[in-house]
Amino acid sequence: MSGLLLASVAAVFGAGEDDVARPLLLQAMENQYHGRYQATLEIVNENFADGKDSLAGWAEFADDVGERKMCLSGSKKAFEYRSLNFGKEQWVTDDNSRRVRRIANRQWKKGVFGNLLTYEDMLKLPADFFLEYSSCKGVKTTDSGYQISMTLKPLFQSFYGRIDVTLSKAPVLVKSMTFFGGHGERLKTMDVRGYKEMEGKWLATDLAVADNDSTANLQMCFKNFSFLESPLAQREKAKGGMNLLANRPLLIPAPTGPASGDAETDNSEEVSN
Repeated sequence: MSGLLLASVAAVFGAGEDDVARPLLLQAMENQYHGRYQATLEIVNENFADGKDSLAGWAEFADDVGERKMCLSGSKKAFEYRSLNFGKEQWVTDDNSRRVRRIANRQWKKGVFGNLLTYEDMLKLPADFFLEYSSCKGVKTTDSGYQISMTLKPLFQSFYGRIDVTLSKAPVLVKSMTFFGGHGERLKTMDVRGYKEMEGKWLATDLAVADNDSTANLQMCFKNFSFLESPLAQREKAKGGMNLLANRPLLIPAPTGPASGDAETDNSEEVSN
């Protein structure tokens, strides 16, 4: 059932805003491509104090097992990042000492590129924040899409209390998100400026993030995709529908020590941002 039809049914039968918002957010997640793929990645980070810094490299995703890897370098810095098991382990390589450091769970809300991206964002952009949907504070249908104000589950480490989401119609996809802090303060906005279609699903290719004061902005551009699954495997995964979402437990884990048995943990350190 399309989001438009759901909204129409809710209007006729007097359903609550939550009954309208939740299916639309789930549809946006379902329309997002989940699989195994690689892409080149370019990031332009600009702020009033430090000017512009461009980084280029590659990104690799294995959504079925919750892995994300990024390797970037530029004139001012280098950045290597990887996440395992849906964020239960995150690692970053120090650009000075080249030592691999583990990101402690309590540091998920620390900034990666200033305050524009956090380690929490690295796991959940663009639509996996919807896995933590708690309630709807308002929903509106426009000619071009849907506007939903949603609160997140009270996870103690989350940087955000509320997200205002704009979804497009046909297909239902994320167009923009405005992030608010735990006390209602507006923090930043994110716009998804481009998508790539893949087997009836959609991959975000161009994202732009700006802080609330418009003194800093960041652009992420994914290109040259290569897919590590056969077309048959992709079609079978697409047939699984919402079952795929059940295997994506993006919940912030309780604080733990370094995982045992991981060779890279022997001389690792926590990140101190």
